[in-house]
Amino acid sequence: MSLFSLWQKICEYANLSEYEAKVYTYLIEGGPSTARRLSMLCGVPRTKIYETLKKLIELELITEVPYSPKRFAPLPPNKTFKTFLRLYEEKTRDLYALISLLEENYAKTMGSTEIKREETWVLLGRSEILRKILEMMSRAEKFVDVVTTENGLILFYKAYNEFLDKLGKKGVEIRIFAPIAPKNHNIAKELRYICKVKHLDTPLSILFLRVDHDEFLLACLVPDDYEISSDKDVGMFCRSPILCTLITRLFLNFGNASLNCGKIMR
Repeated sequence: MSLFSLWQKICEYANLSEYEAKVYTYLIEGGPSTARRLSMLCGVPRTKIYETLKKLIELELITEVPYSPKRFAPLPPNKTFKTFLRLYEEKTRDLYALISLLEENYAKTMGSTEIKREETWVLLGRSEILRKILEMMSRAEKFVDVVTTENGLILFYKAYNEFLDKLGKKGVEIRIFAPIAPKNHNIAKELRYICKVKHLDTPLSILFLRVDHDEFLLACLVPDDYEISSDKDVGMFCRSPILCTLITRLFLNFGNASLNCGKIMR
Protein backbone atom coordinates (compact mmCIF):
# COMPACT_ATOMS: atom_id res chain seq x y z
CA MET A 1 0.00 0.00 0.00
CA SER A 2 1.34 3.45 -0.94
CA LEU A 3 1.93 5.80 1.99
CA PHE A 4 0.29 8.53 -0.05
CA SER A 5 -3.00 6.62 0.11
CA LEU A 6 -3.03 7.07 3.90
CA TRP A 7 -3.41 10.85 3.82
CA GLN A 8 -6.92 10.56 5.33
CA LYS A 9 -5.42 9.18 8.56
CA ILE A 10 -2.94 12.07 8.65
CA CYS A 11 -5.93 14.42 8.39
CA GLU A 12 -7.54 12.70 11.37
CA TYR A 13 -4.56 12.47 13.72
CA ALA A 14 -2.75 15.71 12.86
CA ASN A 15 -5.88 17.79 12.25
CA LEU A 16 -4.70 18.76 8.76
CA SER A 17 -6.72 19.79 5.73
CA GLU A 18 -6.90 17.48 2.73
CA TYR A 19 -4.36 19.55 0.79
CA GLU A 20 -1.97 19.73 3.76
CA ALA A 21 -2.18 15.97 4.41
CA LYS A 22 -1.65 15.07 0.75
CA VAL A 23 1.40 17.34 0.41
CA TYR A 24 2.92 16.09 3.65
CA THR A 25 2.47 12.38 2.87
CA TYR A 26 3.86 12.87 -0.63
CA LEU A 27 6.98 14.57 0.75
CA ILE A 28 7.47 11.69 3.21
CA GLU A 29 7.13 9.14 0.43
CA GLY A 30 8.76 10.98 -2.46
CA GLY A 31 11.32 13.21 -0.74
CA PRO A 32 12.04 16.93 -1.27
CA SER A 33 10.08 18.55 -4.07
CA THR A 34 9.22 21.88 -5.63
CA ALA A 35 5.90 23.66 -5.07
CA ARG A 36 5.01 23.26 -8.73
CA ARG A 37 5.60 19.52 -8.70
CA LEU A 38 3.67 19.12 -5.44
CA SER A 39 0.76 21.04 -6.94
CA MET A 40 0.57 18.68 -9.91
CA LEU A 41 1.11 15.40 -8.05
CA CYS A 42 -1.13 16.14 -5.06
CA GLY A 43 -3.96 17.83 -6.93
CA VAL A 44 -3.53 21.10 -5.02
CA PRO A 45 -4.43 24.22 -7.08
CA ARG A 46 -1.44 26.48 -7.79
CA THR A 47 -3.26 29.30 -6.01
CA LYS A 48 -3.38 27.16 -2.82
CA ILE A 49 -0.02 25.38 -2.83
CA TYR A 50 2.08 28.09 -1.14
CA GLU A 51 -0.58 28.70 1.49
CA THR A 52 -0.60 24.93 2.17
CA LEU A 53 3.20 24.75 2.40
CA LYS A 54 3.29 27.77 4.73
CA LYS A 55 0.86 26.08 7.14
CA LEU A 56 2.94 22.88 7.16
CA ILE A 57 6.07 24.91 7.94
CA GLU A 58 4.26 26.67 10.81
CA LEU A 59 3.29 23.26 12.20
CA GLU A 60 6.96 22.22 11.95
CA LEU A 61 6.07 19.24 9.76
CA ILE A 62 8.21 20.39 6.80
CA THR A 63 11.00 22.85 6.11
CA GLU A 64 12.07 25.01 3.18
CA VAL A 65 15.29 23.89 1.47
CA PRO A 66 17.34 26.79 0.03
CA TYR A 67 17.77 25.33 -3.44
CA SER A 68 17.05 26.93 -6.78
CA PRO A 69 14.30 26.36 -7.61
CA LYS A 70 13.04 26.39 -4.03
CA ARG A 71 12.21 22.97 -2.56
CA PHE A 72 10.41 21.68 0.48
CA ALA A 73 11.34 18.65 2.62
CA PRO A 74 9.66 16.81 5.52
CA LEU A 75 11.06 16.91 9.03
CA PRO A 76 11.51 13.62 11.03
CA PRO A 77 7.98 12.40 11.93
CA ASN A 78 9.20 10.96 15.25
CA LYS A 79 9.97 14.50 16.40
CA THR A 80 7.30 16.50 14.62
CA PHE A 81 4.45 14.29 15.81
CA LYS A 82 5.44 14.40 19.49
CA THR A 83 3.21 17.45 19.95
CA PHE A 84 0.24 15.56 18.55
CA LEU A 85 1.04 12.52 20.69
CA ARG A 86 1.13 14.65 23.85
CA LEU A 87 -2.16 16.22 22.86
CA TYR A 88 -3.80 12.80 22.43
CA GLU A 89 -2.31 11.55 25.69
CA GLU A 90 -3.80 14.55 27.51
CA LYS A 91 -7.15 13.96 25.81
CA THR A 92 -7.01 10.28 26.78
CA ARG A 93 -6.33 11.13 30.43
CA ASP A 94 -9.17 13.64 30.39
CA LEU A 95 -11.49 11.05 28.83
CA TYR A 96 -10.59 8.46 31.49
CA ALA A 97 -11.27 11.04 34.22
CA LEU A 98 -14.59 11.93 32.60
CA ILE A 99 -15.64 8.28 32.29
CA SER A 100 -14.67 7.67 35.94
CA LEU A 101 -16.80 10.62 37.04
CA LEU A 102 -19.73 9.52 34.88
CA GLU A 103 -19.48 5.93 36.18
CA GLU A 104 -19.40 7.13 39.78
CA ASN A 105 -22.56 9.20 39.30
CA TYR A 106 -24.20 6.43 37.26
CA ALA A 107 -23.62 3.95 40.11
CA LYS A 108 -25.17 6.36 42.63
CA THR A 109 -28.17 7.10 40.44
CA MET A 110 -28.87 3.54 39.30
CA GLY A 111 -28.27 2.19 42.79
CA SER A 112 -31.17 4.24 44.12
CA THR A 113 -33.58 3.82 41.21
CA GLU A 114 -36.39 1.27 41.29
CA ILE A 115 -35.93 0.45 37.59
CA LYS A 116 -33.24 -2.09 36.79
CA ARG A 117 -31.93 -3.28 33.44
CA GLU A 118 -31.02 -6.94 33.15
CA GLU A 119 -29.43 -8.81 30.25
CA THR A 120 -30.61 -12.09 28.81
CA TRP A 121 -28.72 -14.36 26.42
CA VAL A 122 -30.25 -16.35 23.57
CA LEU A 123 -29.21 -20.00 23.19
CA LEU A 124 -29.61 -21.68 19.81
CA GLY A 125 -29.60 -25.46 19.53
CA ARG A 126 -29.89 -28.24 22.08
CA SER A 127 -26.15 -28.76 22.41
CA GLU A 128 -25.68 -25.13 23.46
CA ILE A 129 -28.61 -25.33 25.89
CA LEU A 130 -27.31 -28.54 27.48
CA ARG A 131 -23.84 -27.04 27.78
CA LYS A 132 -25.23 -23.98 29.55
CA ILE A 133 -27.32 -26.14 31.93
CA LEU A 134 -24.21 -28.10 32.92
CA GLU A 135 -22.30 -24.86 33.44
CA MET A 136 -25.09 -23.49 35.64
CA MET A 137 -25.42 -26.61 37.74
CA SER A 138 -21.64 -26.63 38.25
CA ARG A 139 -22.06 -23.33 40.10
CA ALA A 140 -24.87 -24.60 42.32
CA GLU A 141 -24.26 -24.37 46.07
CA LYS A 142 -27.72 -24.86 47.60
CA PHE A 143 -30.28 -26.18 45.15
CA VAL A 144 -31.27 -26.81 41.54
CA ASP A 145 -34.92 -26.62 40.46
CA VAL A 146 -36.12 -28.11 37.18
CA VAL A 147 -39.58 -27.87 35.61
CA THR A 148 -39.84 -29.82 32.38
CA THR A 149 -41.87 -32.02 30.05
CA GLU A 150 -42.34 -35.77 30.01
CA ASN A 151 -39.65 -36.11 27.35
CA GLY A 152 -37.62 -33.38 28.99
CA LEU A 153 -37.23 -35.55 32.07
CA ILE A 154 -35.81 -38.35 29.90
CA LEU A 155 -33.43 -35.91 28.22
CA PHE A 156 -32.34 -34.49 31.57
CA TYR A 157 -31.60 -37.96 32.89
CA LYS A 158 -29.66 -38.99 29.77
CA ALA A 159 -27.55 -35.83 29.82
CA TYR A 160 -26.84 -35.42 33.55
CA ASN A 161 -27.44 -38.70 35.40
CA GLU A 162 -23.83 -39.04 36.59
CA PHE A 163 -23.44 -35.33 37.27
CA LEU A 164 -26.57 -35.32 39.46
CA ASP A 165 -24.88 -37.92 41.67
CA LYS A 166 -21.96 -35.52 42.15
CA LEU A 167 -24.30 -32.66 43.00
CA GLY A 168 -26.10 -34.80 45.56
CA LYS A 169 -22.83 -35.79 47.24
CA LYS A 170 -21.87 -32.11 47.28
CA GLY A 171 -25.02 -31.39 49.31
CA VAL A 172 -26.96 -29.61 46.58
CA GLU A 173 -30.72 -30.26 46.75
CA ILE A 174 -32.18 -31.18 43.35
CA ARG A 175 -35.93 -30.74 42.81
CA ILE A 176 -37.63 -31.83 39.59
CA PHE A 177 -41.22 -31.17 38.48
CA ALA A 178 -42.46 -33.08 35.43
CA PRO A 179 -45.41 -35.17 34.20
CA ILE A 180 -44.74 -38.78 35.25
CA ALA A 181 -46.10 -41.28 32.69
CA PRO A 182 -45.30 -44.87 31.63
CA LYS A 183 -42.65 -43.56 29.24
CA ASN A 184 -40.55 -41.93 31.95
CA HIS A 185 -41.80 -43.72 35.08
CA ASN A 186 -38.65 -45.82 35.54
CA ILE A 187 -36.41 -42.79 35.06
CA ALA A 188 -38.39 -40.85 37.66
CA LYS A 189 -37.99 -43.79 40.01
CA GLU A 190 -34.22 -43.80 39.45
CA LEU A 191 -33.96 -40.06 39.96
CA ARG A 192 -35.81 -40.23 43.29
CA TYR A 193 -32.71 -41.83 44.83
CA ILE A 194 -30.86 -38.54 44.48
CA CYS A 195 -33.57 -35.95 43.67
CA LYS A 196 -36.97 -34.82 44.86
CA VAL A 197 -39.20 -35.66 41.88
CA LYS A 198 -42.77 -34.35 41.84
CA HIS A 199 -45.49 -35.15 39.33
CA LEU A 200 -46.80 -32.17 37.36
CA ASP A 201 -50.39 -32.66 36.22
CA THR A 202 -50.41 -29.89 33.63
CA PRO A 203 -48.03 -30.61 30.72
CA LEU A 204 -45.50 -27.96 29.68
CA SER A 205 -43.54 -27.43 26.48
CA ILE A 206 -40.85 -25.49 28.30
CA LEU A 207 -37.82 -26.61 30.25
CA PHE A 208 -37.13 -24.29 33.18
CA LEU A 209 -34.02 -24.53 35.33
CA ARG A 210 -33.05 -22.41 38.32
CA VAL A 211 -29.78 -22.52 40.23
CA ASP A 212 -29.87 -21.13 43.77
CA HIS A 213 -31.59 -17.73 43.69
CA ASP A 214 -29.27 -16.23 41.10
CA GLU A 215 -29.79 -17.53 37.57
CA PHE A 216 -32.28 -19.34 35.38
CA LEU A 217 -32.69 -20.87 31.95
CA LEU A 218 -35.78 -21.30 29.78
CA ALA A 219 -35.80 -23.55 26.72
CA CYS A 220 -38.49 -24.44 24.22
CA LEU A 221 -38.07 -28.17 23.55
CA VAL A 222 -39.03 -29.81 20.29
CA PRO A 223 -42.02 -32.09 21.07
CA ASP A 224 -41.45 -35.87 21.11
CA ASP A 225 -37.72 -35.45 20.81
CA TYR A 226 -35.41 -36.38 23.65
CA GLU A 227 -32.23 -37.01 21.69
CA ILE A 228 -29.19 -35.15 22.99
CA SER A 229 -27.95 -34.44 19.45
CA SER A 230 -31.04 -32.47 18.34
CA ASP A 231 -30.31 -28.83 17.54
CA LYS A 232 -33.75 -27.34 16.91
CA ASP A 233 -34.38 -25.99 20.41
CA VAL A 234 -34.22 -22.33 21.41
CA GLY A 235 -33.52 -21.05 24.89
CA MET A 236 -32.61 -18.05 26.97
CA PHE A 237 -30.35 -17.59 29.97
CA CYS A 238 -30.34 -14.80 32.56
CA ARG A 239 -28.32 -14.17 35.68
CA SER A 240 -30.51 -11.90 37.78
CA PRO A 241 -31.83 -12.66 41.29
CA ILE A 242 -34.90 -10.45 40.71
CA LEU A 243 -35.93 -12.04 37.41
CA CYS A 244 -35.03 -15.44 38.79
CA THR A 245 -37.53 -14.96 41.63
CA LEU A 246 -40.28 -13.72 39.31
CA ILE A 247 -39.91 -16.53 36.78
CA THR A 248 -39.63 -19.15 39.53
CA ARG A 249 -42.92 -18.06 41.07
CA LEU A 250 -44.54 -18.36 37.66
CA PHE A 251 -43.31 -21.87 36.91
CA LEU A 252 -43.50 -23.45 40.34
CA ASN A 253 -47.06 -22.18 40.73
CA PHE A 254 -48.03 -23.43 37.28
CA GLY A 255 -50.41 -26.33 37.13
CA ASN A 256 -50.88 -28.52 40.16
CA ALA A 257 -47.34 -29.00 41.45
CA SER A 258 -47.87 -30.33 44.94
CA LEU A 259 -44.90 -28.61 46.58
CA ASN A 260 -45.69 -25.17 47.94
CA CYS A 261 -43.76 -22.49 46.03
CA GLY A 262 -43.13 -20.34 49.05
CA LYS A 263 -41.59 -23.26 50.88
CA ILE A 264 -39.35 -24.10 47.91
CA MET A 265 -38.09 -20.59 47.58
CA ARG A 266 -36.93 -20.28 51.19
